[in-house]
Amino acid sequence: MVCQRCNGLGADAETCSKCGTRLATRQSQERRGWVSFGASVFLIVFMSAIWIWVDGLLAANARTDAALAQFEGRLNVAFALVVVAGAFGAANGWLMARSGIRNRVLIFGLVIVFVSALFVACGATGVYHPS
Repeated sequence: MVCQRCNGLGADAETCSKCGTRLATRQSQERRGWVSFGASVFLIVFMSAIWIWVDGLLAANARTDAALAQFEGRLNVAFALVVVAGAFGAANGWLMARSGIRNRVLIFGLVIVFVSALFVACGATGVYHPS
């Protein structure tokens, strides 16, 4: 049995001895890891496809318009950060599927990178003002 909150290993008890959270079986944690891995790989593939598509749409006009080029650059950074967040999620899912225990460092990194991507994307929308 594995605690979902503190990753503590328990014996036959229903709740964790450290934090009091209900324990989950190792198999259910491993299933959650595989679901996390699959969702993260889907995020990486889907966002990469959208990134290539949007980059192709904007590339022709970005050579003549400096504001559009700056917008495209920031948008590329946002897409790259989302793909990196997906890679962190895939790594965490893989480790969780193999061991049943999640990696808090990877989860923290995923959240930080994803929030950074949101801030970059919001900042990109304020840059482009077509004239």
